Amino acid sequence: MRFPSLVALVSLASCAFAQDVSISDVVTAFNNANIPSVFGINFNPTALLQVTFTRNGQATTFSSGANVPRDATSPIPTFQISGTTDPGPYVIATVDPDGGQFGQVRHFLAGNYQNNNGALTNTSQPITAWFQPSPGAGNPAHRYVFWAYKQSPDFNQQRLVTAQTFIGNWNLSSFASQTGLGNPVAASFMLVRQ
Repeated sequence: MRFPSLVALVSLASCAFAQDVSISDVVTAFNNANIPSVFGINFNPTALLQVTFTRNGQATTFSSGANVPRDATSPIPTFQISGTTDPGPYVIATVDPDGGQFGQVRHFLAGNYQNNNGALTNTSQPITAWFQPSPGAGNPAHRYVFWAYKQSPDFNQQRLVTAQTFIGNWNLSSFASQTGLGNPVAASFMLVRQ
């Protein structure tokens, strides 16, 4: 009777302390999950992106491809970048490519992130506020992909996406091309089910 609870606790604890440590492992995880091909993105990262959710004092950091409990994903995530000293600014986009009839669903989009000794911080409002993962009940786990791009000089003038823009049927690679973001410098992803 206690065994399932112990397994759940151990799974949550491992999720809370795991993080990516190798760019090649991240690339392998992305390729195994078909993420670059689904997004049509040339994925050759030069840095590691760490994503952390802190809820009720419990920090959840995950390695790429890890299953993350949905209730752990309710707060706005924080980000760290390692493997680069570039101060930024950076753009962070979170996208679910498994949105079914809604195509790629944008769960977060914000610019002006500065690299402060590895912590990515910003003081501006996000373009798309954090939208907690909500795959339909009974659906397989969805892939939620966090992309970090070096921000282009004119990014803050873009109007392709605003706070009022529908979050579904979005094309990240087209957006990145049209706004001069180029290829992502770092990324991570998690699997979430209802």
